Amino acid sequence: MPGTWFLPPDFTFTTEGPLRLGMVLPHWSKPTTVLAAVGSDTASEIKLPAAKTLVEPNHAHNRSKTRSDSLSLWAKFEGIASTSVSTDVGKNQSIDYSKTDHEIRSFSDPLLPDMVTSIANLPTVRTHIDSGMFGKRHVYIVSGLRIATSSFTVMKEDSSNFTVEAEASGPPTETVPGEVGGKGKHDSQNKVTDSYDTAPGIVFAYQLYIIRTHRAGVETGLFTHKNAFLTGEGGKKEEPLVLVEATKDEIDEDLDEEVEYESVEIGEDEQCIYLPPKK
Repeated sequence: MPGTWFLPPDFTFTTEGPLRLGMVLPHWSKPTTVLAAVGSDTASEIKLPAAKTLVEPNHAHNRSKTRSDSLSLWAKFEGIASTSVSTDVGKNQSIDYSKTDHEIRSFSDPLLPDMVTSIANLPTVRTHIDSGMFGKRHVYIVSGLRIATSSFTVMKEDSSNFTVEAEASGPPTETVPGEVGGKGKHDSQNKVTDSYDTAPGIVFAYQLYIIRTHRAGVETGLFTHKNAFLTGEGGKKEEPLVLVEATKDEIDEDLDEEVEYESVEIGEDEQCIYLPPKK
């Protein structure tokens, strides 16, 4: 199932938690904050499409990030000496997930406009939509889940290196006929590895729809319906809303709550978005 996947902050989310199909979230980065549990036994009378399941065997993934900063500095003291200094600072972070089968759950049919209108008009959802600083706020609906059917190992590795090289030279003196010179080098490395095994049946990643206002101009990437639908008590016409798939471009347009994130291509048509660990 291609598309954009979001990684939860950790692998402790189970299918009994907040990340279930139909859950309405205030933001893609807040999977534990639920505005409404649409389609669950405790929700309203809104009926969502049935769920379908697809199994993809033998998934293994790796995330890595490398940063290297090099600096060369050359200073000359006329007639006295010259100094060349070179530094290199490098960091590498990697996470490996061992092999496991993935069970992908999604809706068997698209969400229809009347379903989305009913969701947008739920009191808690409506309050969130109307609370934006720059207009109507986005709301997010969980539309897909990747479930790891068995336990897998998460291995994290952080490594860094720091290298400094300095070379100095000076003019000859009466007692030393040749050029005076010296060279020094300092090199240090650090590496930390941590690993743990997850429980079986945890949520590995999730997908989302976005309910947002219709933008001026030509809309692209509408997931279910090319026409906007209206919300408002008593059929009152307000800003039209549309339903779109949550992609990198779409979440960048959510100006009410900008979050720093990292993304990586995981296939020809798939992308993974995740929050970097807190420093």
